[in-house]
Amino acid sequence: MPSTPQSPQPTVPHTTVSPAPSAVSLPGDQARRRALLSLLVSLVALPASWLLFSQLERLWPGIVRMEGITFMAAATLLGGAMAIGPLTAAIGFVLAIWFGVDSVYKPRRTASLLLDRVIVATGLVVWFTPALAALVVVGQALASGRIHFVRPPRDYFLATDPIAFWQGVGFWLIMGGLFAFLAWRYWRARLFPRSATTD
Repeated sequence: MPSTPQSPQPTVPHTTVSPAPSAVSLPGDQARRRALLSLLVSLVALPASWLLFSQLERLWPGIVRMEGITFMAAATLLGGAMAIGPLTAAIGFVLAIWFGVDSVYKPRRTASLLLDRVIVATGLVVWFTPALAALVVVGQALASGRIHFVRPPRDYFLATDPIAFWQGVGFWLIMGGLFAFLAWRYWRARLFPRSATTD
């Protein structure tokens, strides 16, 4: 009697523990250290950026009173710090999640099941957040009858400009689908390894 096909089930995050000597660094251990380093960079850059922006009203008048090369150097340094700080915090956080997820699915010398589950859950939220944000924009547009675009700053209303309104809704649906597809492609090999290998 032919057996009925079964749908693939999500795999529980697991850790391959190898009885390697302490001197040997396994791929999972290396990825976990990179994740911790990236998280540390993010945690340092985030409060530093907040402190810089909170003191901007006090710093800028002192810079304005400078002249010539001193003013140019101080203004450039301040602008560079304001741009690099938040970017460093964001990149560090994303890299921490990236390496953290890699460390879950690579062999390590020690197992940490609870931490692995937290990393995977956080990674799922981060990876699918852009798709969810696009769906939120679509939901707000359908509920209010208005869709807003930042650049150029425009508002399209369903009552007065239905074609542009539905084009805007379609744009966000396409972007949401693209974000969800990219996130799914990343997570499919990890959550459904058997299904991914059959493609």
